[in-house]
Amino acid sequence: MSRIRRFIHAAVADLERDIDTVEDVVGMGEGHHAKVRLLAFAGYRNSELLRIKGRIVRFKRPLDAGEGTLIRLRAMMEIYNSHEIAGVKVRLRAYGLEAEAASDEEGYFTFELPIDTPLPETTQWERAILSTPDTEAQQAEIEVPVMAPGTDNHWGIISDIDDTVVETGATDFLKNWRRVLVERPQDRLAVPGASTLYKMIARDHVSPARPFFYVSSSPWNLYGFITEFMELNSIPHGPMFLKDYGIDHNQFIRPSHGEHKLKAIETVLAFYPGFKFLLIGDNGQKDVEVYAQAAADFPRRVSAVFIRDVSGTCRDGRNGDLLKGIEAAGIPTFCGAGFEDAVSVVKSLDLDRPIEAAKAVVESAETP
Repeated sequence: MSRIRRFIHAAVADLERDIDTVEDVVGMGEGHHAKVRLLAFAGYRNSELLRIKGRIVRFKRPLDAGEGTLIRLRAMMEIYNSHEIAGVKVRLRAYGLEAEAASDEEGYFTFELPIDTPLPETTQWERAILSTPDTEAQQAEIEVPVMAPGTDNHWGIISDIDDTVVETGATDFLKNWRRVLVERPQDRLAVPGASTLYKMIARDHVSPARPFFYVSSSPWNLYGFITEFMELNSIPHGPMFLKDYGIDHNQFIRPSHGEHKLKAIETVLAFYPGFKFLLIGDNGQKDVEVYAQAAADFPRRVSAVFIRDVSGTCRDGRNGDLLKGIEAAGIPTFCGAGFEDAVSVVKSLDLDRPIEAAKAVVESAETP
């Protein structure tokens, strides 16, 4: 980083920090010792390590989104305009162990807790407990769901979110600004065929029979919004890898859309070396390019690629060439305007019958 760039970066980060400090003092009177909100994002684990991420923000009463456009816009802006608090101690209790971490300049905290707990035979949501022992929070402690993939079939799904499961119009913000900034989770539309496809693979969207992971360049501020949309549309729940758009002293320019997604995908692939994955995305941005790179970096681990065609150029140009390359490596692919026609590919991979394997394991365990 050049000298002038470092100077500008430091100035902008200091300004953001000072603004947050003033807002904390004026709005709360006690800085980070005042009441806070402890936000926890779904975690995940393998047999040796538990990963959980969360955020500490200033507590304030939620706004009622109401029915008017301006009221909804204000409510959405409140979601984006979080007031993060640094230096808050967070305590984790899980699997008979305890650990502590502190929130950083953007309010985030991360746990990577070494454990010695074999993965279950079938995919399960387990739990961990978070608390802020030295700071008053809206709840004394909260439960955090932890995804523990089952060892019954060694399949997992990594999915994009925007224009893959939820229609956002991300490729044309000016045309679709109202959808992005005003519509509530119950107003948003699911991508055609997405709910059917995902339910076929998961069977139960709350407790999926296979592990689902989500990667997106949407900000962490939208975690609750996205989770509510998934629940309303029976999209399987799973850990998410969203993006931090804040500014701190360690990083001025955040990773690009493609870099962020590739890093997230390869993090999951490396964390579960014994699993193969179906990657689901769209061709509106960089998904095809990212998935092709992941398949090249982790051969035999990416076992299928599904692409939702938002541009009408599914097999044309560079994306078409990349899909051909993925297929040439022996990886089944699908590309279409919706996911209705992907059902046949799912069946060919035996991804439509997760519940049978789970039942067989349960019945075997119950047999005297």
